[in-house]
Amino acid sequence: MWEQRASTVPEIRTVWRAFVDEAADYVDEASEHWGLSFIRRPDGSLAAELAGPRVRGLPIRSRTGESYWGVELAAHVVIPGIDKALLRGAIAELPVVDGRVAIQGRWYPVPTWEELESFVLRLVADGVMVVDADIRRALSGDDRGLSRRSWQRRFRSVTGLRRKEIERLDRSRRAYRLLSEGVPPSEVAVAAGYADQAHLTRELRCIRGETPARILAAAAG
Repeated sequence: MWEQRASTVPEIRTVWRAFVDEAADYVDEASEHWGLSFIRRPDGSLAAELAGPRVRGLPIRSRTGESYWGVELAAHVVIPGIDKALLRGAIAELPVVDGRVAIQGRWYPVPTWEELESFVLRLVADGVMVVDADIRRALSGDDRGLSRRSWQRRFRSVTGLRRKEIERLDRSRRAYRLLSEGVPPSEVAVAAGYADQAHLTRELRCIRGETPARILAAAAG
C-alpha cells in the first residue's frame, strides 16, 4: 500500500505513507528534496531516518509487515548543524526512545501520519528546521542580489547539491510526466532537452531506476 499527497505547508513538498505486504527491492528516485521518515517494525518498535538529497536512485529493500510514513522536505529547508552535503546520497538514523525522536538534541513524540504536517510546523517554530529565503527565491527563478559564484556556494551549502544537479533532476521529472502521458521517448527526449533518446534512457535509469519503456508500459496499465 502506498499513498502520497502534496502538502499545503510551505516547508513540505509531499506527505506519504506505505505498508509492506510483501518484501521487495526497489529504487527510490533521486531528488533534491530531502526527507524525514518514521518506521514501525513488525515487532512494534519504532525508528526514524533522515534521508539526504541525491542525484542517483537509492536501492531500498522493504520488509514484510513494516509501516512507513514521512515527509519530503523542501530543498530550501535546513536543519542547523546538519551538513546536507555530508548526508548526500545517504540515510542517517535518528535516535528513538520510548516513542520519542531526537532531532538536534531535542526530543519530540513520534508523530502519526495525521500529525506529520503539524510536527514539521513545530520544528520550524522551535528553530530546529529553518527556511533559507534566498534559496527559496532562487529556486523559483529569482536569483538577483548575489554573484554567480556566491549563488553556487549558497546552493551547495543549503541544498547539498549544485544548481545544475537540481536542474538535471527537474528535467528528469518533466520527462517522467511526459512518458506517463504516453508521449513517445523520441519526442520526450527533444521536449525535455536531452541530447538524444539514449541520453534520456541513461538519465532515467540512473535517477529513477526505470527505463522509458518501463514507464510507458506502467502508464498503459
